[in-house]
Amino acid sequence: MIDALKTLFENDVVSEEIRAQIEEAWESKVAENRRAATAELREEFAQKYEQDKTAMVEAIDTLLEERLAEEIAEFAEDRKQLAEAKAKYAVAQRENADLLKGFVVEQLQSEIKELHADKKAMAENYAKLEEFVVEALSSEIAEFYEDKKDSRNKSTLST
Repeated sequence: MIDALKTLFENDVVSEEIRAQIEEAWESKVAENRRAATAELREEFAQKYEQDKTAMVEAIDTLLEERLAEEIAEFAEDRKQLAEAKAKYAVAQRENADLLKGFVVEQLQSEIKELHADKKAMAENYAKLEEFVVEALSSEIAEFYEDKKDSRNKSTLST
């Protein structure tokens, strides 16, 4: 169509006034078509943007749901393991407490036996010491008595 109009304009088949009107109508139609195409493109881009935005939001929601599900599952597993560890710790504590109690009782029995043996040995040593002191004292008293007797005899002899 443009070629036909160019031929008409070049051969001066159409007057200047009609030519101006045709060009003006042509330019206005081109401008109108440009505006329509621009509006249509904007509308398409807006729709595409909304579709992309919706798709991105859905993808992000899906990703977040998956990640949160994984994290929640991991957290639940960690809590379960913690509960198991606490239970094992409590059992181990009871076993260790029983072992400690047994050890303490055994050590106390050993110490009490040793103390009893020491007390018995001390009593025997005290008895031996008392016997020694009594013997030494009686020997000293007997010797003193003999010395006293001798001293009297000597004094009576001297007088």
